[in-house]
Amino acid sequence: MDKQSSLEREWNRALESLDPEQAIPTIYEIRNSGSIKMLPVLFQMIKKETPLIIRTEILNLLGEIKSKDAIPVIASSLEQMDFGEQLPGFLAACWQSGLDFSNYLPVFAKLFIESDYLTSLEAFTVLEESFPNATDQARADCLRYLRHSEHLVIDDKLALFRELRKVIESLE
Repeated sequence: MDKQSSLEREWNRALESLDPEQAIPTIYEIRNSGSIKMLPVLFQMIKKETPLIIRTEILNLLGEIKSKDAIPVIASSLEQMDFGEQLPGFLAACWQSGLDFSNYLPVFAKLFIESDYLTSLEAFTVLEESFPNATDQARADCLRYLRHSEHLVIDDKLALFRELRKVIESLE
């Protein structure tokens, strides 16, 4: 058994306890180790049952990630997991990290269209920051998706949607 997997099992046990006195130092260890493999475990903990202080530390860690290797893990988690009322905070941490999500514009565009106002606002920011780095094809695909999805936008998000389109079209 290698040292890394033993350490990851130890981290899992501490996190599963949901005890802030065990989980928070573990989150710091994971942050300092740069272990991308632990992100899905941490992301699954972003739910109501997890104490707020632990959720906050996980979102803080997400906002500080600088490793490009984390980008597909984060995008995949957004597609596969239900973050519920924590989703706006998760998306805010995405743009706070400064990571380039330009290869995952559809994930954020879909969240913009399908989510509530606050979540859409955070997705808007990720899209706005990632769009300039996207390929021409990715930008065109994202814009096409947004145009075809306009009828799905709820009324209280219509102004925000129009602003997103304007911003994205100006970057085209």
